[in-house]
Amino acid sequence: MSRFERYGTRDLTYSKWHRRLEDFVTCIDLDSCEYCQKCREPLVLIEIAQDVGQTFKATPVMRKLARQAKLPAYLVFYKKSNDDFTLISQFRMRQVYPIYDSQDKILSPEIYANFLRHLHLNHKCGDSNAKG
Repeated sequence: MSRFERYGTRDLTYSKWHRRLEDFVTCIDLDSCEYCQKCREPLVLIEIAQDVGQTFKATPVMRKLARQAKLPAYLVFYKKSNDDFTLISQFRMRQVYPIYDSQDKILSPEIYANFLRHLHLNHKCGDSNAKG
């Protein structure tokens, strides 16, 4: 994602248009693909949803994509902060590929950020000109 938000809202025009097609014309949106800034290799697929107390979100298509791409995949729920609705107070994360873990891990925003940093810092960059 770009460093700065461009529009501040999500345009639903395409989504509304696609939902009017026949039932067999199916798709999912891809929420997040962390990638290496230097070599542009994808690192992980992440399905993201606001945490409203749900215990389930379907991930079979993302898991199949992860298997084909040989990438780990996670389901991540985020809880908005009560005092500032632009901030996140907590994450619930579970791995869904290559291991399907039905147990959520509760993470603070800093711990989740460290998880993302770890993915990037431990990536063996495929760009021969890049360092790291």
